[in-house]
Formats: sequence, C-alpha cells, structure tokens
Amino acid sequence: MKNILITSKFFGGQLDIEHKQQLIKYFEENGCHLIWNTADHAMSAKDIIKADADHLIDAIVVYSSSDEINREVFEQCRNLKVVSRHGVGIENIDIIAAQKNGVQIKTTAESMGSETVADLTFALMLSLARKVTIIDAQLRKNIWYRPISNDVWGKTLGIIGLGRIGKAVVRRAQGFGMNILVYTPNPDLKYLVENGITLCSKEELLTKADFLTLHCGLNAETRDLIGEKEFALMKPTAYLINTARSGLINQSALIGALKSKHIAGAAIDVFDIEPIIDDALINENLDSVVATSHVGSYTFDLIRQMDFLVATNIVQAV
Repeated sequence: MKNILITSKFFGGQLDIEHKQQLIKYFEENGCHLIWNTADHAMSAKDIIKADADHLIDAIVVYSSSDEINREVFEQCRNLKVVSRHGVGIENIDIIAAQKNGVQIKTTAESMGSETVADLTFALMLSLARKVTIIDAQLRKNIWYRPISNDVWGKTLGIIGLGRIGKAVVRRAQGFGMNILVYTPNPDLKYLVENGITLCSKEELLTKADFLTLHCGLNAETRDLIGEKEFALMKPTAYLINTARSGLINQSALIGALKSKHIAGAAIDVFDIEPIIDDALINENLDSVVATSHVGSYTFDLIRQMDFLVATNIVQAV
C-alpha cells in the first residue's frame, strides 16, 4: 500500500458523505492508504515531516496555499514521489527542491476552475458596484435602504494577468459591454486584437480602470503588486477585486486607501492566513469591503471534478 498524506480533513467532505466515500474507495482500489490531517489548520513543514516519520509518505495532497511544502519536506521525506495540489497555486511549494529530489508536482489546471473563479469575480464586482451586501444587511434589520449605486455595464475593466482565468473574465466583461484594458508581461497579441482588448502599462491601467481585477500568480516580482503608489493612481470611484492571491496586495496600503476613500471599495476572496485569524482588514468592518472565504472554486461541479483529478494525479504517479 502507498501512503498518501491528505493535508486537510475537509478534502472530499464538502459535498456529501457519498462523494467522500467514492474518493476513499478510488484510492483504496488503487493501493493507497490515506493519512489525514485531523486539525482545523494547514500543515507546517514540521507537521508533514513528523507524519512521514510515522508513515513513510509516498504522496501528499496539498489542499491549502497555507500548507508548508518547503525544501526540508523534500529533503526529509525520502519516499515522496508526488505532490498533488488541489488548485493551481504552487507558491507555497518549493519547486526547485522538488525537482532536485525527483518529486513530481501536479495541479488541477485541467479542470474548469477558470470559469468558476471568473463567475465569482463578476459576482464580487456586481456586489460592490450595486451595494448588494450593504442593502441586504439593512433589510435584515427591517431598514428600507435604497442607496444610489454604480453601473457595471459599459465601464472600464482593468485586468492584471491574462491567463486562463483572466480570459474567462474577459468573456464575461464582453457581455457587459465593458472597455477592457490589460496589463500582462507576456501578452498574447493575437488574442488581444481578436477581442478588442487594449494592452497598456500598469500605470495607465490603474488611472483608467473603474474596476481592477487581479489574475496573476504570486512570486517575488508580483508580491505587493498593488501598494500605496498604485492606490494613489486609481480613481476614487474605482473598485478592486482580488480572487487570486492575498500577497499581490499590500494589506496595510489597502486599508489606508479604503479608509481615506482613495478607492471606492474592494472585494477580497483570499487572505494571508486561512482560515483567517484576527485579520486586520476584516476587523475594520468597512462597508466598502465585500469579503468571501476563498470560495472561488467552491461549486458542486468543480469540487467534484477537482477532487477526483487530485486523486488521479496521485494514482498515476505512485
């Protein structure tokens, strides 16, 4: 039997008992013994190395971007053959160390996650512009509240990063008749021309966008991509949406921009520490913020698809 470490007790359990049982059965039929993290938090490198000392781990299902898959993990877990990421973000995985130690890194990039995340991006955009969450909260207090809000139709959308999710957002924005601006280091020029998208500098995009949405990976170059300087360039009527990675935005700068009304609002689906613990932005309790708990990929169809893709990636590798 191959020992598979699952870094979250929630893996497979978001839908129903039957789905989780089907996953477990799939693993067992393919000679895999599951070792579960029973805690409510992500696993540190120390946690993973201890699990390996107890069980000799052949594979790891990485469920959260907060799981710590660093050099020490790859050097200490000598039987490890594959790390299968539930999602596409691998910034918490030391890729160089994995390659050096002959460990495969798999993701669920083949899933339809880009469409699902793009749906949430637009849901957040509409919630911000039309003050949906604020109105809902007032009505629940029996207060008839009718604030004047903003249109999304025909406005200018700035997109930073034009990969699979960015392009899925483009398709939705086209349906809203939006003027689309893009900043990306590696532009697909043919795609831009065919879709009537304007390629511009980050500074130009920031000054013109009514809505700014981030769809790039997190690395040394993109960390704090949006900070005080960038917020100063944005319109006071502009909204920021982040369904990508928390580290793309300097949180203290974001809080400052919101409190000083340098921007009109922000919608955030990702946080530095998840689940959030005493998060500074949430603690401000600002009406101009819509926050969700990293649910970009949390739909019935996608979770089912991703769960089995994670399992298949492991079975094929071990």
